[in-house]
Amino acid sequence: MHILGIANGSLDGNSEILLKAALTSASQHDPSITSSWLHAPSVQVPRNPAPLQGAQDVSAGTNAVMRSAKPGTDADIDDRATVLNAILDADALIISTPIYSHQPAGMLKALIDRILGPFVDVALARKTMEGRRSGDPRFKGKEVDPRLLKPRVVGFMAVGGSTMSDQITMALPTLHNLVYSLHAKVVDQVVFRGYGAPGSVLVTGADDAPVRAQQLGRNVASQLGKSFDEAEYLGPLTEGACPFCHLAKIDLFCTRDNAVGCVTCGAEGKLEVGNDGVIRPRWNEDSSISSITMAGKERHIEDVMRTGKQEMQRLQSDSALLRKQEYWRGIRIPGVALPSNRRSSQRL
Repeated sequence: MHILGIANGSLDGNSEILLKAALTSASQHDPSITSSWLHAPSVQVPRNPAPLQGAQDVSAGTNAVMRSAKPGTDADIDDRATVLNAILDADALIISTPIYSHQPAGMLKALIDRILGPFVDVALARKTMEGRRSGDPRFKGKEVDPRLLKPRVVGFMAVGGSTMSDQITMALPTLHNLVYSLHAKVVDQVVFRGYGAPGSVLVTGADDAPVRAQQLGRNVASQLGKSFDEAEYLGPLTEGACPFCHLAKIDLFCTRDNAVGCVTCGAEGKLEVGNDGVIRPRWNEDSSISSITMAGKERHIEDVMRTGKQEMQRLQSDSALLRKQEYWRGIRIPGVALPSNRRSSQRL
């Protein structure tokens, strides 16, 4: 079994230190476990790259025309395929990131957006395989990487310089949404607060960050090889948290039935007053209403395919579409003169 670590911060910084603590602890838990890591900000991606060769059909079988960006030049270095292969080869991921403006530093999201998301959606992969078996022409010739379907578990660590809870609100929800398309089970997650200076996580205190990172590594190691439904969540449990993502990030709908939703995964529930007078959410256990569950992912794919087909029909029936497109393409607005674009005229 292999664990891939992804650090998303300064080299030799707090995120890297905690990642190494987690990975070494996982190997100590089971010496047969191997590990490797990469530094997300160091990964090179061409500007506006086209999807990787072999990426899944993000039109979800509707055969919609996808207008991709132009490929980079031969001189562009493209690390995306190597990173994607490292992720698909791994049996577990541990992501360690600093928090910038309430969320994980953007370099990680920029990388993940280029290689994961719909390009590796496990529900879409299953739908494609089903369609090929049934002879559905929409999926003719479409391939699925078998590595997508193997079980994976995940651990999240986010490090913030502030000790205030309002400064970390979207760190874990964002991490969930970066990897949910892989249908990987999150088995532990933690936010470290008050560690801004590089190396400050090594200062021994009441809340020893490396010790907690080591525990996360062991928790991930203990669930390796288990399916999504079999793997056990071993992280912190907050009262009233969503049963699917285990976070208490609540979207208040302001309806008469006091309906609420989970900001992270979309699960639904209602607010109720307990016998102790405390208001708590009672979550709906219907797993089809959560982007984290397979039922929720399959529901999403069905919706995308249905609406995509309707959209294509509307586009094809609009006789004035070409004229309207040419009109907007002809609009010229002065662009900011970026040094990297000096050789070509920039337009908007």
